[in-house]
Amino acid sequence: MGYPPVGHYYPPPMAPRRWWLTRKWLLIGGIGIGLLTFVVLFFTVIYGRIGAYMIQSKMVPKLEKKLGRTVEIGDVDVSAGMAVLEDVVIKGPKDKGEPLVRIARIEAEVGFWSSLVGDVELGAVRIQGVKVAALKDKDGDNFSDILDRLRGKKEGESSGGSSSSHLRPESLELKDMSVQVRDALHGATLVSAGITANLGADGGLALTLGDLALLTDFGPYANAEGVVVTANMKDLVHSAAVVVASGEVYLWKGMTLTGVSGAVSQTEGQPGRLVVHLTGGYGGAQGTLWRADGWADPLAEKGSLDIVADRFTFDRIAPVLEKSMVRDFAKTSIDVAVKIALDGPRVTYGGTLNLVGLNVQHPMLSEEVVRDISARGELAGSFDRTARVLTVDKAALETRGVDYQLTGRLAMPEGIEPNGSRRKSRHLGLRLTIPPVPCQTMLQSIPSQLIPHMVGFKLKGTFGTDVLVDIDWANLEATKLEGSVGIRGCKVVKPPPEMDSKRLLGSFEHEVEIEPDKWKTIKIGPESHDFVPLAEVSPHLLNSLQTTEDNGFYKHRGFITKEFRTAMVKDLQAGYFKYGASSITMQLVKNVFLTRDKTLSRKFQELFLTWYIENTLEKDRLFEIYVNAIEFGPGLYGIKPASLQYFGKPPIDLNPREAAFFSSILPAPKRRFKQFCQDKLSGWTENKIERILQLMVKRGRLTEQDYLIAMQTPLVFQPNKRGFCDKKYPKWGIK
Repeated sequence: MGYPPVGHYYPPPMAPRRWWLTRKWLLIGGIGIGLLTFVVLFFTVIYGRIGAYMIQSKMVPKLEKKLGRTVEIGDVDVSAGMAVLEDVVIKGPKDKGEPLVRIARIEAEVGFWSSLVGDVELGAVRIQGVKVAALKDKDGDNFSDILDRLRGKKEGESSGGSSSSHLRPESLELKDMSVQVRDALHGATLVSAGITANLGADGGLALTLGDLALLTDFGPYANAEGVVVTANMKDLVHSAAVVVASGEVYLWKGMTLTGVSGAVSQTEGQPGRLVVHLTGGYGGAQGTLWRADGWADPLAEKGSLDIVADRFTFDRIAPVLEKSMVRDFAKTSIDVAVKIALDGPRVTYGGTLNLVGLNVQHPMLSEEVVRDISARGELAGSFDRTARVLTVDKAALETRGVDYQLTGRLAMPEGIEPNGSRRKSRHLGLRLTIPPVPCQTMLQSIPSQLIPHMVGFKLKGTFGTDVLVDIDWANLEATKLEGSVGIRGCKVVKPPPEMDSKRLLGSFEHEVEIEPDKWKTIKIGPESHDFVPLAEVSPHLLNSLQTTEDNGFYKHRGFITKEFRTAMVKDLQAGYFKYGASSITMQLVKNVFLTRDKTLSRKFQELFLTWYIENTLEKDRLFEIYVNAIEFGPGLYGIKPASLQYFGKPPIDLNPREAAFFSSILPAPKRRFKQFCQDKLSGWTENKIERILQLMVKRGRLTEQDYLIAMQTPLVFQPNKRGFCDKKYPKWGIK
């Protein structure tokens, strides 16, 4: 073996192997870096896009199929094991305006490999900002089919399918949810805000409602705070239990149940039936004053509730009554028992009430405190939620030996008629009856503070009442007011001395209020220089007054029955009490026997005293007192001073136009007196006088010839006495 030449270099024998190893590790390193880069890109970009795509293309269609709704997602962000969905909208064909569900944000744990193939398995889910708008109307609702699907009741679909089970989260946390459920068919709306919920892996649900309110279109409403609902999603309705910490129920003005607390829970062994046990107070007063026990089956729309308020005195609720018309709280006691039953759209109600020792005072009732009102009542009826018809089968009240019985029916707007159409307006029908009772018993049943001028009357005979009222606001002209008030079966045996009608046969005195709290005594009789016998009053005035004030004065017995109905129709059309139906006798009673205060007390007495004097005095005497007692201007009581003041002539000489003028200024003679002071008739009065004259002709109280003469005769006041207008009565005169 030879040796290499001197000076020539050869690499070591192992050098070729090390060089190849270096190249191998470089290759392996490059592949590793590439794989790492791919993995990084996959998890940061590709996986997110694939996951978002799979959610949109695979999971959303499954969810849409499960819910039977369109599901829209504004934005999807998927990272390893987590998906975030924003601006999710679930809507269907029966939504009107607002979609059924809006969700601001959903965070869901998802299986890594399953999410790549679109078979998403949900872990923990957190949902925030949910808004639910459920609706029920005549076309159906937009939510009940989803409930059926979630309970596995979709036709042809098993409740235990694998695809649907993957869409069920292992746990769920919900925050900031609001719900509005509108039942337009029955006129009710359920709203709640600040809802939070937690759903466990076993299906257990705990739901807390921050504020809950039930509103109705027909008045009553309820609200509650701290409502907690527990249930199991495997059987949502049948497992539900509700606990109420505090709530209130508004029934009508002045009647509010407060401090409502208790629970609604499942009945063991009776699926779907919930036990109800609630207690509460009234008007915010402390303590428990009533309890409600019963049951409800929401799916079957059936239920029964007994509400009982054991006897308590009103001082228990004194803070509530401080500004009311009730007086002497500790002397009044009450107990109530009510039963309410639900059967589909029909609600029946009934109950009893016992009230003892009530004392009240109100300016529209009486000047005095009305004392010792005691009564026992019974109530029974029903309410059809679809037709929106409230029926009163029995409303009975017994007080001091007299029974008042009321039946009726109120059909509210928007209710469904039998022909399927919607009612546009109200329709009310009422019937009031008082079974036959001795007249004296009837009189004594009315608290004496309401009838001070009737106390002391001795009556005989039998009293009874049967009155029917029917009002259809779609056709007010068809209003019915029928029946009778049985006062005609009574007779006065002995009146109290101060109210004896015999005192009206001769001269008598009575007081008039010429200004607020300023009274004047007027004497009616020959001894007074202002008195004028009926025979010395112009027939034109008597005819004019009958034409405008009481057309059938000489035919009826004090009450213008037909005018009651006419006045009622006009008041309904006007929307407030504007028109009356006072006869000449009723006006006489008001002016001579009573004050002009507008109270129920005065009206009671006015009706009774009208009946009394109509049955004891002749019509001519009543008319004579009337024309000598009524007011025709400031300080002008009786037609004689009025005729001399306005026209400078005695009453017998009044012509048709002057007579019609006096009729035109009633019932506001003070206000219309300014025409005399200004020596000028208003356009309204001119037209009124012409209409009165035309009506007198039509009713045979004025001849055509006298009418033509009257139309050509100007109305001339006597020269204006400035001292009378400007000094004596300046506020009605010329300033």
